[in-house]
Amino acid sequence: MPEPAVISGTCPECRLDLEHCHGTAIEHCDGSADCSDDPNCQLPGELHLFLISCAEVGCDCGPAEVIAAEGGAAEAGAAELSPAGLGLAERRAS
Repeated sequence: MPEPAVISGTCPECRLDLEHCHGTAIEHCDGSADCSDDPNCQLPGELHLFLISCAEVGCDCGPAEVIAAEGGAAEAGAAELSPAGLGLAERRAS
């Protein structure tokens, strides 16, 4: 069942009536994901507009070496996205 969404005339997924979320999925080390906009969202991370690693928001759910590798840039204040930080259009194009 599709998640409720704000229909946007400029969003290609909305225009095509595709199941997606305009929020950011925060992906954890175990593969689960939380939506930054809707705590009740049940869509997988890849159907969100953006996908980031949980280490980028200070989560420590993974092994120390993963957190150090992914969280180091976030802790230093860098604005770079992790490889998982691709937008929905970029993930669908690849």
